[in-house]
Amino acid sequence: MARTVGAPGAGGEAAVRELRGLAHRWVDGQYGDPAELVEAAVRALVAGVDTPSLPLLAGLLRAELDQVPELFHRVMDELGFGFRPPEDYWQGRLALARWYAAEVVGGWLDPWDGAELVIENVAEAYGECAELAPMVEAVRALQDPGGPGRPADARDHLTRAARELLARIPS
Repeated sequence: MARTVGAPGAGGEAAVRELRGLAHRWVDGQYGDPAELVEAAVRALVAGVDTPSLPLLAGLLRAELDQVPELFHRVMDELGFGFRPPEDYWQGRLALARWYAAEVVGGWLDPWDGAELVIENVAEAYGECAELAPMVEAVRALQDPGGPGRPADARDHLTRAARELLARIPS
């Protein structure tokens, strides 16, 4: 499990938030620039975040960037927000939707961003199903000109949809 050196400060918390944000893009194999993760790992170390694999990730050279995906997944696990999908593709899609919803409910992922990730990365690939219906229906309602409309209500609406999605998809 991750720990911060000394008292956990705003710098360490910000660094973990940055790594979590990168994880939202990387968990589904949407790998961007590996050097971006190495740089984020360096910032996390400087901020006092400490996990067994973080120094390994931060110390990678350009010629070693092929090691980034595995090391980053280890760091995600060590920080407690890792995601490993089941072998079955469709069950993996549902597990990914569940993870995004848990991130929304936990306050680590903006409800708008979480809804977008569920729709784009799961619902569009998986299609209509009862498990995803809460989020799909919430997004449709918000797109309706007569829907909730107010930003605070919309965020609450999406967070409730994420809670319902969690109830429908077993962990």
